[in-house]
Amino acid sequence: MPAEPFESLQQSLSGQYVLEREIGRGGMGIVYLAREVRLDRAVAVKVLPREMGANPELRERFLREARTAAQLSHPHIVPILRADEIDQFAFFTMAFIDGENLAERLRARGPLAPVDTVRVLRETAWALAYAHARGLVHRDVKPENIMIERGTNRAIVTDFGIARDQLASSLTQDGMVLGTVHYMSPEQATGDPLDGRSDLYSLGVVGFQLLSGRLPFDAEQAAAVLVQQVTRPAPTLASVAPDVPRPLAAVIDRCLSKAPADRYPDGEALAEALAAALDAAPPAAVSGSANEIVNTEQARAIWLRAAQLQAEASTRLQARYREPTASSSEITPVATGGYRLQDVEFAASEAGIAAEYVALAIAERPGLRAVVASELSLRQEQQLTRMLGTSDRSIACSRVIRGTPRAVLEAIGRIFPVHPFALKLRETVGGHPLDGGVMVFDIPQFRSGQIASPLGVNIFSYRMTQIELHQLNVVLKPVGSPADACEVTVYGDLRRGLQKNWRADKWFAAGAGTAGAGAGAAVGLAALSLGPVAMVTAVAGGALLAGASLAWYRWLYRYALRKSAEELERLVASVDESLRAASIFGGMRPDPLTALLGATSPVLDQ
Repeated sequence: MPAEPFESLQQSLSGQYVLEREIGRGGMGIVYLAREVRLDRAVAVKVLPREMGANPELRERFLREARTAAQLSHPHIVPILRADEIDQFAFFTMAFIDGENLAERLRARGPLAPVDTVRVLRETAWALAYAHARGLVHRDVKPENIMIERGTNRAIVTDFGIARDQLASSLTQDGMVLGTVHYMSPEQATGDPLDGRSDLYSLGVVGFQLLSGRLPFDAEQAAAVLVQQVTRPAPTLASVAPDVPRPLAAVIDRCLSKAPADRYPDGEALAEALAAALDAAPPAAVSGSANEIVNTEQARAIWLRAAQLQAEASTRLQARYREPTASSSEITPVATGGYRLQDVEFAASEAGIAAEYVALAIAERPGLRAVVASELSLRQEQQLTRMLGTSDRSIACSRVIRGTPRAVLEAIGRIFPVHPFALKLRETVGGHPLDGGVMVFDIPQFRSGQIASPLGVNIFSYRMTQIELHQLNVVLKPVGSPADACEVTVYGDLRRGLQKNWRADKWFAAGAGTAGAGAGAAVGLAALSLGPVAMVTAVAGGALLAGASLAWYRWLYRYALRKSAEELERLVASVDESLRAASIFGGMRPDPLTALLGATSPVLDQ
């Protein structure tokens, strides 16, 4: 909108909403980010432009369809909060989704992995099935209308702005075609009656694009694309993306059938077919660790660790963690007696554990066997907590850094692999780092003669207190919309040294107690001539020295933790310093992602 209409709209909504900025526009309106004054929450306000609102039919259709969409309540459909008109403006408000749409993700990172594509398509199919069961056809399913929520990676369908209620009379003029031509079904292109299978065709086009990076039909003129949609069979996905698993490609091909009867009957059937196709795909064809099998004890350890990380992050520490449970319909053992890692992840999410902490727990799985083997009992855990004076089982550092998430990621690629940190990227877990994935860095194990840590305290092998860190897990969280800052959090797992700490504390306290008892008895016999009563001084001396030794050990452990935290702070601060220097002096090094994506550090090569 030009400045004057924008100001008029703000004046009309004054006292109810404060408009901040435009976040999108399409054929049926302009969308603004706004703050609802009464509830102090961010909302998206979609406004019908004044020149279109002057048409009574368009105005009524805009509000009617917003009110129809407001009847939908589904976790993968954006909630409509209000549909109204004030002065000469027709508008509706909906929940603001903090994230990016699929079109933006495709432009930034190219085609998605099969696992990620299936997740997005299944969640979208569920949302469409819910709407179709209530007589509502979306009619504009495309990447721009599928949001990926930041933090959860949940797919959310937006913009039912041209949706049509099948059970009500249409206010659309005969012959008027609405939608985006590249994603239109053949029956939509010819203006024939539509049902939910038309949306499944459009979703098939989205899946084709997500997996191959291209559209099945394209031309310079919109009319030419419409002709192709109606007359040409779609190319098979395997012909343009041969690396896509064949079972998955077959599902997409069926969605693109010209006749609605040849497609899946509903979104639920499509979602089931997608899951079955991914399960049937060869493990080598599915990127990531989704098909990795973990045994029951390892699955339990992942659930416990994810819950523990979430509790620590929210500062609500618990003395006892219960294992999240899952019904047999949510997670089932495979033939080997274990669980697929993706099923472990889904079950944890269903139990209410945030995806971020599930990914962090899975990222720690290379050391999982050692942790499971040395797992302490609940009584030992409680005793160790009293000995160490803390129930924390991880160390973390977090800082908000001014800069786009991609710039922060590039800075990490420059800083982490080189002296003095010399970290080496092993893998990413849970997707791309910019999409909430966890970067797993191996820590070099310093030996005599190698470079010391910058603070003079080697957090990697603080042997006196049995702090053992072999890897660091790094998570990025965009801040702002659009993101102009990024929160960087670094986690280290302290559990590998707990068994040694428990044994060391026991032996140390026992040795100190014995020595104290001996000293106390000697003092009682020699100095005080107490005879048998010297046992009292022996007990007192043993208790005093044992207590003092435990207090000293607790101080030493907490001192080591503070120094370790300082090391992590320095690590993250170096990224911030690099970005601030780059903003003043320009680019620091060419191809900054090379180090992050596989180059080894010269320190590690020594």
